[in-house]
Amino acid sequence: MTDGTKKTTASLLSAFSGFWLFIVLYRFAAVLHYSLLSPLGERLLPLWVVGVLIGTASFLQMLLDVPAGHLVDRFGKKRMLAIGWVAFVTSAFFLTRFSFTNFLLSVAFSVIGWLFYAPGMNAYILAYAKKETSGRFLALRDTFGSLGVVLASVSLPFVLLYSPLFMGDTLIVLFVFAIIALFLSPPDKPSPHTESVLPAEPYHIRRTDVLKSFRALKRLNPASGTLCAFTFASAIFYGAIWFVVPLIIAANVSGQQILGFGLAVFDLSIVLFGVLIGAFVDRGDKSLLVFYGLSLFAIIGLITGTTFGPLFLLFGFLASTGDEIARLSLWSWLHALDTEHAHDGAVAGVISFSNDFGYAVGPILAGFIFSVWGPTWTIAISALPLLATWIRYTVYVRPKAFFPSSLIDIPRMPMHRRHKS
Repeated sequence: MTDGTKKTTASLLSAFSGFWLFIVLYRFAAVLHYSLLSPLGERLLPLWVVGVLIGTASFLQMLLDVPAGHLVDRFGKKRMLAIGWVAFVTSAFFLTRFSFTNFLLSVAFSVIGWLFYAPGMNAYILAYAKKETSGRFLALRDTFGSLGVVLASVSLPFVLLYSPLFMGDTLIVLFVFAIIALFLSPPDKPSPHTESVLPAEPYHIRRTDVLKSFRALKRLNPASGTLCAFTFASAIFYGAIWFVVPLIIAANVSGQQILGFGLAVFDLSIVLFGVLIGAFVDRGDKSLLVFYGLSLFAIIGLITGTTFGPLFLLFGFLASTGDEIARLSLWSWLHALDTEHAHDGAVAGVISFSNDFGYAVGPILAGFIFSVWGPTWTIAISALPLLATWIRYTVYVRPKAFFPSSLIDIPRMPMHRRHKS
């Protein structure tokens, strides 16, 4: 790693330390809450109903994501992130009074908690990121977000041993520390031209606003269209993973720790190599990196559910590495195409729309297939949309990406970049 890269990464870490800590703690608590839904729901409802309930919650997020992006642009990133925090704390409180009604209320309030997180967090980062360092900036976002997921995954087997009261209290404590970190973060940075674009009158989300969001994305093709398709497909896969594995953990005490690390490993590769991949993306051919990342993610995703032993750890690590290569390349490619940044929140909202659509489909699909064919087929079928996305990208976006014409065309990684900075 060059001195310039070290200085850039160090400055980003230092300047935004409060925001990185917020991402870690918020994701820790939010992902832990999401992981608890299927085991807790199984105590009250048939499994397929739990899948429909979790999927419906994500479907509601999908419907509200674009308006949420506009609200982020209008009222500010940190302010809307704080509103999401209030909703999640309320959701955790209902878990401490566990019952059928309170479980439904907990799911409902978590919708708002998730709703403003992705658009607010992504818009905040896009407003500060510079073109030449966007890959590393986004890599840090993923690294700290993944660290939160790893902490939630490793904690899940132990938290499941206790009562819902303990679960809810644990979540509340984590969220309290998260909001403190958010207050310590740098203030919102207005996107260029935001003041002239947004109306001065009371803000209402109209159909024309939604159409403007999609027109903004169309301007950023092919990166934007591929990112939407990829986000949708990966959310189906992860929605199934996070529905199935917590159920196996709750039912199999002897295998709890292995599968807890199995969930963690999906984000461990990002924690270990996220910044390295980001620096590589800044220098490499983004469209080619998307192809290689998608290939790895799709192929490994299909076989991940064939075992829930030690090999599950390896498959999860490889799949998430392919995911990060493709995802970072697409986000950085999108950022390079977007020169105005006047609608960062709206663009992030449409991407979140695709993500929530996938998370609506994933648990519903998993709830039905798990009951009939078990976990292996559930995960394999959930990976098919990734395969379809890879085929679409290969045929329509980069038809010559199977093999570079020569070794010179391969974006080479400097040999001295061996570890995370």
